[in-house]
Amino acid sequence: MEEQGIAKNTLIVFTSDNGPWLNYGNHNGSTAGLREGKGTSWEGGTSVPAILSWPAVISKGQVNNKLSNTIDILPTLAEVTGAKLPDHKIDGVSILSLLKGEDTNPRTTFYYYYNRNDLEAVKMGHWKLVFPHNYRSYEGVLPGNDGYPGPYNQGAQDSLALYDLRRDPGERYNIIEQNPNVLRDLQELAEQARRDLGDNLTERIGENRRPIGKIQK
Repeated sequence: MEEQGIAKNTLIVFTSDNGPWLNYGNHNGSTAGLREGKGTSWEGGTSVPAILSWPAVISKGQVNNKLSNTIDILPTLAEVTGAKLPDHKIDGVSILSLLKGEDTNPRTTFYYYYNRNDLEAVKMGHWKLVFPHNYRSYEGVLPGNDGYPGPYNQGAQDSLALYDLRRDPGERYNIIEQNPNVLRDLQELAEQARRDLGDNLTERIGENRRPIGKIQK
């Protein structure tokens, strides 16, 4: 890119789609203390680092902890290039304002859907509400090594749990009793998700689910 003279105005995104596969031992990566790993709705399975380079726009050394997701890359690139997005609603939002260093919050909420259509948690800002569900676990079992996986354990979240990820990123302290107003707001957010997209855990269909798109041959 340097030879073509386009390095300063090229956006490079380096990130991961999920947390590390912890049962692979010395090949597994690290969650830096976040709970669980790949294939779970805990932060160790969903929160990943991202490095973005765009010298003409992004200030060098800039750190941003605002909420964003890989599904936001498409609408961001569309805004950058002036491309038209589909007429129907999509899940991502443009985070171009964050790349420019503006003090904005393009995304304030997030739904943690897993398996076919299980709403396992919702997030609003730094608050996260986790719903009862079963999950594969990396805790209580030894990982493998040198490219060979160890076994999974089985975990069960049997009650509602509320976490303040600002103070407890490892999701260890359920503070639901101390924050009834936050609980109410997050439960309302979950109801919006269930009405819109459904939820297999509560046997909700969802008003706006549509068939998978197919390309006509």
